[in-house]
Amino acid sequence: MKEFMILIIMFFADPTHSGNDSVSIHTHNGKPLSFKTADSCHKWIWSDLDNLKAYAKTVYPEAVAVKEIVCVKKPVNKMSL
Repeated sequence: MKEFMILIIMFFADPTHSGNDSVSIHTHNGKPLSFKTADSCHKWIWSDLDNLKAYAKTVYPEAVAVKEIVCVKKPVNKMSL
């Protein structure tokens, strides 16, 4: 069964920026956070948009802004198969 998670992609003004530019959201208040449908993931994003943006800025304070927030398929943990 596929699950979805939230991925926040940041925008950097420095055109020479290389390296990571996104943060994935795995937990909320210490509990695992994943979604059974893309629709439920998108609803979560809209209901918690300001907090998601603020959190991403703490991870990448040098970023200018949040570029995009998307729902992506959660990778399968092959160790649990």
